[in-house]
Amino acid sequence: MLDGFPRHGNGSRTYYPNDSQGVWHLAIAEKKDLYTFPTAPDPIAPEWPGTPIGASNTITRTKGRTAVFDKTVDGKPGLLKRLLASAYEQIATSGQKTHSHDVVIHGLRVRAITNSQHLIGYWKDNWYSLEEWARLTGKKPAETPDVLVVALGRVPTEAEAAYYSRQNDTVVFFNTSYYGQLKSWVLGAVGRKLAVDYGIHSIHGAVVTKDGKGVLYIAPTGTGKSTSTYGLMEFPNTRFHSDDWVYVRYAYRSKDGKLLSPARILDGGDEVARGYQTYRWLEEHRGSDATVIGRGLDDKEITAAANELDVEHPEAYAYTSEKVFYLRSNLVENFPEAAFDMIRSRLENCPDVTPEFMIENKPTIDAIEAKLRRRSPFDKMDNQQLRETIGRFFAFDNTRAMLDITTVFPKERVFTNPMEPARISAVMLIKRNFDEDVIVERLTIDKFMARLLVGRTPSGTKEIVYNNYRAVDDKSERTWIDTNEAKGVDNIWAEYLKAKNRPETLHEEMEMFRMMFKSAAAYDLNTILQKDKAVGSKMEAVSKTMRIIVAALDNTKDSFRYGIGDYRRLLD
Repeated sequence: MLDGFPRHGNGSRTYYPNDSQGVWHLAIAEKKDLYTFPTAPDPIAPEWPGTPIGASNTITRTKGRTAVFDKTVDGKPGLLKRLLASAYEQIATSGQKTHSHDVVIHGLRVRAITNSQHLIGYWKDNWYSLEEWARLTGKKPAETPDVLVVALGRVPTEAEAAYYSRQNDTVVFFNTSYYGQLKSWVLGAVGRKLAVDYGIHSIHGAVVTKDGKGVLYIAPTGTGKSTSTYGLMEFPNTRFHSDDWVYVRYAYRSKDGKLLSPARILDGGDEVARGYQTYRWLEEHRGSDATVIGRGLDDKEITAAANELDVEHPEAYAYTSEKVFYLRSNLVENFPEAAFDMIRSRLENCPDVTPEFMIENKPTIDAIEAKLRRRSPFDKMDNQQLRETIGRFFAFDNTRAMLDITTVFPKERVFTNPMEPARISAVMLIKRNFDEDVIVERLTIDKFMARLLVGRTPSGTKEIVYNNYRAVDDKSERTWIDTNEAKGVDNIWAEYLKAKNRPETLHEEMEMFRMMFKSAAAYDLNTILQKDKAVGSKMEAVSKTMRIIVAALDNTKDSFRYGIGDYRRLLD
């Protein structure tokens, strides 16, 4: 395998993933394939059935980012109109069944229109319906959609592509049925609207609470975000909040004890700040009697005078986004018990494994098999079927499942109401860098913001705030960051604060992360305990890393720092 990545292909053609977006690049095969996918029924089919496993198994032609992707539609007059015209013509003339379904994502009504049976099924599983949202929260959704997504396959006049218009809050997909990209772009579109209009921060991260303290994990792919989320749940007094995406509201306490998350500020009857701009305005106008209009933690409207709010001590509250979680099935490698729920889930891109894969991964399969054999439903499988089923869960790194987390953990240990807040006490920026010996470190604001701005992943690529979901012009932001990074990473936050030409979308993001730093303790967590020769296995490394996280949650010192040579003192 090249760079340790699994691969698939036909003959001598093999594809390797080399960036966080899941893009696959052609390479020359050096040995036999480790897994394969069933052949498409025709040259333009966007989806087709895979070898049966779980409730269903859909193979999508595109398994990552589309060949064409454009988040700058608004800068190209007439483009959105042309795209929608193509979509409407396809709906009207193709004779294919088209589905339309509205959901609620953190209060916003989002409509999906698609001719993909796979996409509409995952869409309905993933999010709260209008009726579910009203029943759980007591809130009535808007009468019309806030965000529209159109996703159509078999459109002969269009390329495999994804488009986004911020001005129209519209996402258009052609000729792809891969749910991962659809979900990410929709979340990005919802996130932009929430940030600009309401000051709500959308974060690609996961949250678990322990003893009422929330820990937020932010990490590039492959560094241990999901592992840390599920690992912490093995401790008592923990609750599972979210696996992939959270909405954070920053709130101030008023003199009468109320918590207010600002959305708009009126001064002399004029609106002087909205959304993410309200935080800086309040800091710069502490004595003002301007009216702040916002929301309480229960989402009810609250107003207060600006000078009644304690702007020095904001608090961060996380809200979950998904009803059923879309996650990687390779979770079974570290948590074999997850297989009991995976085998009942709808799967996306679960491959067939080859004898070479089974031989190469025998120790891992042996360990998982020991946890599953003689337990239903695996007790009904013969030995070969059981072992191949286990292998199929983790052979392809991007196999996904729709998993109801309340089947994994007791319902009382899961946040099931999307409007129940979790107070964030600590934020962990996870990385995996074996060239460093530091395991955990309390971050200054300069280090915290530099990590988020540069966003370097283990593969060497860069991903601003480790969030490839963001609905922004990535190139303009990346160009600005790279120019200032050249002056030194240690100085990049200082350069950012002085800059006059930073992209507004970048400012929007970093203003809210500045608020995160003011609201919670920030840490660097380097998941490299396997570097310690006294650590015997990956499972032991994960267990010890979880104890380090718990210790950080209880920490009150700014000088908290442990490396590979002294981290055991922290555990003792």
